[in-house]
Amino acid sequence: MEITTLVPAYKSQYLTELLVALQNQTLKPTRIVFSDDSPDQAFIRALSSEEIRSAFVGLNMQVVVGQQGAWANFRHLLLHHAAGTEFFHLLLDDDIPYPEFYERHAQAHSLGQAACVVSRRWSALESGQPFASLPVPQAISGHPQRMLALSADLLFPHIVPATSNWLGEFSNATFRASMREELLNTQIAGIRYTGLEDIGAFLVASLTAPLILINEHLGYFRTSPGQNTSQPTGRIFKLGVLAWIPLALAARRLQKIDAAQCAAVAQRIAQAVLQHYSQDEHMTRVAHLALSIGPQDDAADAHFLDAWNAFCELGDAVGRAA
Repeated sequence: MEITTLVPAYKSQYLTELLVALQNQTLKPTRIVFSDDSPDQAFIRALSSEEIRSAFVGLNMQVVVGQQGAWANFRHLLLHHAAGTEFFHLLLDDDIPYPEFYERHAQAHSLGQAACVVSRRWSALESGQPFASLPVPQAISGHPQRMLALSADLLFPHIVPATSNWLGEFSNATFRASMREELLNTQIAGIRYTGLEDIGAFLVASLTAPLILINEHLGYFRTSPGQNTSQPTGRIFKLGVLAWIPLALAARRLQKIDAAQCAAVAQRIAQAVLQHYSQDEHMTRVAHLALSIGPQDDAADAHFLDAWNAFCELGDAVGRAA
């Protein structure tokens, strides 16, 4: 399998650990592209040094100037550096793939035409010590087979109504090159899922062909106080909270969940927003409109989606100004 590893790079303190993990893959990536979004271009300096180049001579590495902002840097990589291999992997700079990550993903991709393969991962302390796993449904986690083909008809109802992303993040997934445009589009059934780009991409991929889940922990997601998931007042976190409602609307539009399940998601997320973000006028406006979402109420859906799109565009403007 030829695969390009795309690294949106910001936290340079983990660079050596990441390079060691990539150097020790039993099947190495064909190419590794770092898009340096660090304040002082630390990755460009480090990856240009003779010390790093000689220590990791087996890796085909490239580093480019990145774009400010987490998702902007993802898009920069996808737009300019994903072509040329049949598969790509978006690997966050602080997450670590275990030595057999690419080998096992290659085996999974060889089974068919899956647009996406996801392996399980640990949550780890900043030191790298694993401490927890995602709450994968017991019927899946306890299945005797190590590779499972999961259809859209299974994934949507087991993820969206519970608002639970038990599949993980981009770092523990590999995609067929044809998924590049879908990741850039960030829409399902014409509805934006900005803020939940990872689970949205997994669900989109399952509409093309069953997603393959490798029921093995092949890496870890590093937790730290500075990451977006630890910043509830940050723009990315807020988008991720609200995005479950448009994701539910999209799932209902595709008839993957029913109207009652969709309305329940809207009610639950809206109530949580009104409780925890009562001082945020933009979020509360979207939440109040979500409370009107019910069975077959096209007008309520349209009013909510107008407000949701405006909230996303407001976030985009804030991100560009940052």
